[in-house]
Amino acid sequence: MKFVGISLVTILSVIPAAHAQWEDDWNPWETETELGATLVLAPDADEQALGLGWVGVSTNRILENGLEIGVSGRLEAQKDHPLRAGFSGVPGGAEGAQPAFQGAFTGLAYGAALEEADLRAELEEAYVYVDGGYGELRLGRDEGVAARFQENAPSVFNALALGRQALDPTGIDIVTTRHDLTGPSAKLSYATPRLIGIRAGVSFTPKADVRGLDRDADRNLPGAAPITLVNAVEGSVNVSRLLREQGVRLSAALAASTAEVDTPPYAAPVYDCVSTFSAGARAEFETIALGFTWLQSDNGLTQSADYESWTAGVTKTFGKTQIGLEYGAAKDGLTALEGDAWKIGIAHDVTKHARFSLGYGENSLDRVASGANPAPQWKNSPDGIVIEITLLR
Repeated sequence: MKFVGISLVTILSVIPAAHAQWEDDWNPWETETELGATLVLAPDADEQALGLGWVGVSTNRILENGLEIGVSGRLEAQKDHPLRAGFSGVPGGAEGAQPAFQGAFTGLAYGAALEEADLRAELEEAYVYVDGGYGELRLGRDEGVAARFQENAPSVFNALALGRQALDPTGIDIVTTRHDLTGPSAKLSYATPRLIGIRAGVSFTPKADVRGLDRDADRNLPGAAPITLVNAVEGSVNVSRLLREQGVRLSAALAASTAEVDTPPYAAPVYDCVSTFSAGARAEFETIALGFTWLQSDNGLTQSADYESWTAGVTKTFGKTQIGLEYGAAKDGLTALEGDAWKIGIAHDVTKHARFSLGYGENSLDRVASGANPAPQWKNSPDGIVIEITLLR
């Protein structure tokens, strides 16, 4: 699959030259580019300034038989909390000396050594696709259908939205409802056309070997048994309906994913296949949006290590200004950690290329002692102002 990734990068590099040649004739390709950056400021948090940036390009053409073919690529760079890059890692205060294992889905561990990450960059998207009357086929680095089809709770934030935070100033957020098992690892995906509001899809990833920025599926923590996800399969169904008389759009999604967990022989009895399920629903009125998302995973371990989380949110729009409230909670059996978070905020579209969001929120993380996890109990609940600035071009 590394060959596939290299081939896709090569295709992306030659497309502009080929496009220039074709343009002299009749210009059959349509190309779009995107450039953006987000800055997050949290004066009272562990990390006061974090950020991410991205550049994307896609090109496509319509064949005489009606098929659309194209290539899409996206490069991202990100400075997240050094201990929690890609959500995985050891949440603050959960380090220790006991034998450590990490969740195959969450990547969270208790007892592993701390590991810091600096600014990271990754080719998050590089795939070719064919789209027609029988559906869409994608091959290459891309999100799987579970993440692509997911319905999330609304938020006035982008990088700080609960359940799908790309940046975590506190380093203790354990609430994720993002159903992304394999990150941007190379995969094959098929999605049906949307018929009577319903669309279904399936993805297959031979090996999760790419350390994505928001889903680091290939991160192995120091002191913890190394794991690799192979033969990952995920499926999802999304339903979207516009009720014109009621003036509301309703949407919902269901998804499931599974993968084999490849690990050294000494850890083999501890791990099994990882299975994850998610559901989400959303209602959008003229100026009000509300939604709910739930996720559950067995984390791929034979012992009791289930992870479960949920988020809910509501937003109200006034012209170019939006206000919102969101809440989320999670419980991880492997680490005996429980966490919740809430935010209230206001966002304003300064221009069509700039958005400013201001809010106040709290993240809580509790260590709950039990027979299987007898470590001391503790609680950490930082709160404070958060600012998010997003620029697009």
